[in-house]
Amino acid sequence: MDIIKLVNATYNYKVFNDDGTQSFAVGVDDVTLDVVQGEFLTLVGHNGSGKSTLAKLLNGLFVPQKGSVSVLGMDTANEKNLFEIRKNVGMVFQNPDNQMVASIIEEDVAFGVENVGIPHPELGERVRWALESVGMEQFAKKTPHKLSGGQKQRIAIAGALAIKPQVLVLDESTAMLDPQGRKEVLSVAKKLNEDFGMTVVLITHFMEEVLQSDRVVVMQRGKIIATGTPSEIFSERQLLENAGLKVPRTIELAQKLKESGWQVEENTADAKALGEMICQLL
Repeated sequence: MDIIKLVNATYNYKVFNDDGTQSFAVGVDDVTLDVVQGEFLTLVGHNGSGKSTLAKLLNGLFVPQKGSVSVLGMDTANEKNLFEIRKNVGMVFQNPDNQMVASIIEEDVAFGVENVGIPHPELGERVRWALESVGMEQFAKKTPHKLSGGQKQRIAIAGALAIKPQVLVLDESTAMLDPQGRKEVLSVAKKLNEDFGMTVVLITHFMEEVLQSDRVVVMQRGKIIATGTPSEIFSERQLLENAGLKVPRTIELAQKLKESGWQVEENTADAKALGEMICQLL
């Protein structure tokens, strides 16, 4: 079942030029896309491709200037629907520090839940569940400023989870993190998708993060230029290069070995695993 549906959605930005005239910059251009309930969908694209604009269309932060976006059958252009839409589509953004609103972690996670009117006995249960879901329950009474970037982002995810949305949108949520922090956040996202059946929409430009997806959407200049499984997308090397994206080096090597007749898995992103395969073949 489709949980989010975009039909010919368009959103452009007003640009004021030095001479005082006004023009428009393309954000999302005539995009039609269905997000299926329970899937792990990844949007990839170079900077300026429109993927973050699309992310903001998914829960009504932006309303399409043309076309439509609906969540659970509710049109985002109807202001009466926005409260329910935003309860069902949780957003986590790029900078974890910009998402912290309290000096104690459990209070930070509770902030969104309080704002949707959840009574206190249930509020406490939701906060505990959310922190446990991201593996941060031991930090409940601590202050967030001492946490690593990855830990802070996990707290931001907990804050979104506590509202119990049906969809979690991670808008470049790993962009400012080191490799370990990125790994932590992606592990949480995958766990939520597999263990709780949560629909996850990951927006990223790190191509190695694509591998765990059910489906990948490639964007360029505001348009969708390709969609498919990770294997299908990685096989389109020229298309990715034209879009300013690169196949991870381990996958590129594995693909070239496969093309040369070596019996290796062509979409192996783990360098150690690929090395072990090659050693066994040698």
